[in-house]
Amino acid sequence: MEAPRTWTHSPLARIARVVLGTRRVAMVIGRTVHLSGASRQEFLADAEWLAHERVHIRQFREHGFFPFLWKYLVESARVGYFNNRYEVEAREEARRVMEERNND
Repeated sequence: MEAPRTWTHSPLARIARVVLGTRRVAMVIGRTVHLSGASRQEFLADAEWLAHERVHIRQFREHGFFPFLWKYLVESARVGYFNNRYEVEAREEARRVMEERNND
């Protein structure tokens, strides 16, 4: 599978990192993974993190750029970031990928 496009030192990811209070952030906007606090190599080496962000790339593709962005923001406002159904789906897929890797 082809590696996704990345933007390291993304100002948008930096803002998210500050707001979330974490040391590293990856966030997808369209087809690009925006990174802050991590290099492209670190991101691509983390199979679970990569799987999570690939789900968001798919979600953007399936829903369309602006419709998905709107749905994601409304969902986050309604139930919070952690309970956002798009985040839940991404975490579940990442967990599935890791279980599959561990069973090989």
